[in-house]
Amino acid sequence: MLSQYNRGVDKITFEMVTAEIVREYLKYLMDNGTSLTTRNHRLTSLKQYMLYCSERNVELTQFYVAVSKVKHITVRPKKELWMTREAVQTILAQPSQTKLGIRDRFLMIFLYGTGARISEALNVKLKDIEMFTNEPFVRLTGKGNRPRCVPLLDATAENLEYYISLYHPDKNYEDYLFYTVIKGQKDKMSVANAERFIKKYGRQARLTCTQIPESVHPHLFRHSYGAHLYRMGFSLPVIAKLLDQRYAETDFDMINQAFETVDKSEQLSSGNSPTEKEWKSLNEATLAKLYGLA
Repeated sequence: MLSQYNRGVDKITFEMVTAEIVREYLKYLMDNGTSLTTRNHRLTSLKQYMLYCSERNVELTQFYVAVSKVKHITVRPKKELWMTREAVQTILAQPSQTKLGIRDRFLMIFLYGTGARISEALNVKLKDIEMFTNEPFVRLTGKGNRPRCVPLLDATAENLEYYISLYHPDKNYEDYLFYTVIKGQKDKMSVANAERFIKKYGRQARLTCTQIPESVHPHLFRHSYGAHLYRMGFSLPVIAKLLDQRYAETDFDMINQAFETVDKSEQLSSGNSPTEKEWKSLNEATLAKLYGLA
């Protein structure tokens, strides 16, 4: 592109960064095998840089406005990146009704109900769970040791209570939520162990449900959680916060409002009348605590 216009990087001016040139550049990328995702990322970078410059020099605003009108191309998620509700339900039906099967099933429910990475889920201890509030939540520790709190829907909370009654009757708050016992010693469940039985249940489920991907792994539940929230009307900022993705800023009121909507929807679909819950009773101090700021 630079050689076509006989300009070196040091000779480029803002007057040259027009919407027409940007579109031509994006077409050049696509013609040379660049993916749609990369194309969109390049466009986002250009827009963000132009915005940064225009905020510091108002005379550059006209150039930012022109480039900001160049549209991104919608990228449809690959089917293998997430599962349909039917697929998730079929997999959850695979474990037996034994104590071990209940553990396996609840781990998958937990992954799907919180959007946690498998490593985050296996690092959860009983002390990280708060059930005695109007809005039960679990504290997850994400990448870079960043804590976040994810509200628990009623169905997830009910399964959690039953699981704890079976696996944590003594309620030692320093115990890992998911553990294995080897030679009498209780320790955190390994990622490999979780991946093994989740893959097994995926193979079993695929025999009766064609919507099951060929390879089922823990991260599929996380992607499915995000995809289903989006289809239920959750905004991207809310989903980004819940999934520990730094795409946008939001606040806990937005999350509470979204979960209130989903809870009422699930109650109606099951034939029950929606019950009112005090979803917005958090004060500033509590909000800071939930975000790990206090």
